[in-house]
Amino acid sequence: MRSRSLCLVAALLAAAGCTAPAPAPPAAAPPAPAAPPDPYAQSPDALVMTGINLYMHRARQAEGVAQKPEFWVHANAFSMQGDNVYKFENARAVIYGEGEQETIVIESLRGQFEQDRRAVLQDEVTVHAGAMTLKLADIVWEKPEGESAGEARSDSHVAVDGPEMQVEARALRLRPDAKEFELTGVTGTVRFGKDAT
Repeated sequence: MRSRSLCLVAALLAAAGCTAPAPAPPAAAPPAPAAPPDPYAQSPDALVMTGINLYMHRARQAEGVAQKPEFWVHANAFSMQGDNVYKFENARAVIYGEGEQETIVIESLRGQFEQDRRAVLQDEVTVHAGAMTLKLADIVWEKPEGESAGEARSDSHVAVDGPEMQVEARALRLRPDAKEFELTGVTGTVRFGKDAT
């Protein structure tokens, strides 16, 4: 009897030694890759100003003659980001065609202005050009070289709504001096003839 009990105890001890080890704790997930820095975000040590207007003038402006700028932007808040670089929020920009009339009005939530070089407007951009309204993610105005005419451009999705058209496009070029715009990859409806309003 005693040998049978000893065998039973030995068998139980052997079985206890053969149990599977406790599972290892799950490995920590690798950290998510950091998002690239936002080039239009304000730096924490930036000098912030309100109600400032920024301008770009035509290269061929006559000396001593008052003339409207080619590009003008006014925003609720500006911050300086270095030499002649400004970031802004809640902006209204105007592009004046030849002859000084207000040709194109652009509204955006934010952007960047590089003095005498270019302006980028982005986030919920609305462009008013004549009777047309254009909605897009961003638009860029670059100061033209020499005597060439200025051009606003965007390579993001564009939705155009006007009296004779409702179209969407992949890219846009606006030429205010020539009063023309060019769309690439267009789909939608254009009405013409006597049925057009």
